[in-house]
Amino acid sequence: MADERYEWLDKDAAERMFRGEPVGPVDDHARAQAARLRAALGDVSAQYGASGRTDRQLPGEQAALAAFRE
Repeated sequence: MADERYEWLDKDAAERMFRGEPVGPVDDHARAQAARLRAALGDVSAQYGASGRTDRQLPGEQAALAAFRE
């Protein structure tokens, strides 16, 4: 099932990843998934941060975060 694929990625883990904090998955497969997600978030952050402005959001970011948190 799709929801079993990322069992380690709960709301608290996602919030920590959004803040750039470690999530500490317990097994090798989950650690690899977290590393890939962290790399993707880092790539997006680096591309977005290249403008030097950190006060801007990506298009749809606020709505996506609100929907996730709900």
